[in-house]
Amino acid sequence: MGIYLDWAATSIPDHEVSRMVYEKSLEIFGNPSSLHTAGISARKLLDESRKRAAKAIGVKSENIIFTSGGTESNNIALFSLITKKIKGSIISTNMEHPSVFEPLKTAEALGFKIIRIDPDKNGIIDPEKIIEQLTAETMMVSVMHVNNETGAIQPVEEIGRMIKQYSAKTGKRIIYHCDGVQAAGKIKIDLEKSCIDLYSASAHKISGPRGCGLIYCRKKILPLYAGGGQESGIRPGTENTPAVYGFSLALENYSAGIDENMKKAGLLCSRLLDRLSQVTGCRLLPHERKPFDRRFSPYIVSFCIGKVPSEVMTRVLSGRGYFISAGAACSSLKKSESRTLKSMRIDKTEASSAVRVSIGPGTSAEDIDGFCKALEEESVKLLTVYG
Repeated sequence: MGIYLDWAATSIPDHEVSRMVYEKSLEIFGNPSSLHTAGISARKLLDESRKRAAKAIGVKSENIIFTSGGTESNNIALFSLITKKIKGSIISTNMEHPSVFEPLKTAEALGFKIIRIDPDKNGIIDPEKIIEQLTAETMMVSVMHVNNETGAIQPVEEIGRMIKQYSAKTGKRIIYHCDGVQAAGKIKIDLEKSCIDLYSASAHKISGPRGCGLIYCRKKILPLYAGGGQESGIRPGTENTPAVYGFSLALENYSAGIDENMKKAGLLCSRLLDRLSQVTGCRLLPHERKPFDRRFSPYIVSFCIGKVPSEVMTRVLSGRGYFISAGAACSSLKKSESRTLKSMRIDKTEASSAVRVSIGPGTSAEDIDGFCKALEEESVKLLTVYG
C-alpha cells in the first residue's frame, strides 16, 4: 500500500482486535437492554468492556460513558451546559479541534460568553492566562490535552489544580473538560488526581474500530438529548457492543505498552527531526522544537518546505508512497487557515505550507529514513517552482 505516516488522522486497525470484534458481532448480537438470554449476554459483554476500558485509564467503570467517537464526546461535554437557564462564560483556546471550537460557536449564539486564549509561540497555553479569566460567571474550562496539528502537550494537570484551588477559595464550581483524543492511551495522565471532570477519547486513534469513543465523567452531567436511558441517560441509543468491546481491547493494549511505545516514538521522532534539519527549505512548526522535548507528543511533527503548498507536498509524497497530512485531517477539506498556527503567530506563508507527519506502533526507522529521502528529493524539485 505504501508507508502510512498519518496516524493522528486515523490509525491502522489492529488485526487481532478487528478479528475479535468481527467474531463477537456474530456471536453476541443481542440488544443489551433486552431481557432474554441474547440481551443478557450483550449486557455482560458491555459491562466487561466498560470495566476493561476504565481499568486501562485508571478510573471507575461507572464514570465511563461510551459514545460514537471523539466528536460526540466533546459535543456531549460542551452541550451539557446548554439546558441551564443561566448563561455564563466558557474559557477555551484558539487551537481546539473543530469538534470543540464549532460547538462553542453554537453556545455563543445561544448566549454564552466564550473566552478564547492564545498559546505562546510554541503552541502551549500558559495556565496563568486561563486562571486570570476565571470569574463568578465562569461555568466551564475546555483545553485539549495534545494538539492534533503540532503535538504540543498542554499543561492540563496544572490547569486542573489551579481551577480546583480557585474553586476552593471562591466556592464556585467550574467544570473542566479536556479533549484527550490525541492523548488517550499514548500520553500518561492520572484522571482521578488531575481534577479533570470530563475527558474525551476515540477508538480509531489507537487502532480500535471507527465510530466508537468514550467520555469520562467525574460527576453526572445533564444530557442534551433524551431517549431510552442507555449510558446513564447521557448517551441514549442502543450501544454498539462489538465496537465498544474492540475499543476496550485497543485501549488496554495501548495503555499497557504506553511506556515502551513512548520510548520508541521518542527515538523515531528524534530521528525524524534530525533528518528534517538536513532537508532543503525545511522549517519545523513550531520553529524551536527539539528532539526529546517533553512539551510535545513524539507522535506528531509539523513542518513546512519553503512556500510549497501543503496540498501539493501531500499529493507528491503520496505519489512516492508516503502518506502524510496537509495539517489536521478534520479541517483540511475546508481549505481554511489553520487556527492553531495563526494563534501561534506562525507566518501565513509557512502556515499554508504546513504538513504533518504522525507515527504509530507500526512505524519503523526505515520508514522515517525512506520518507526523508523522498522528501529531500521532491523538495529540491518543488522549491524551483514555488521557492
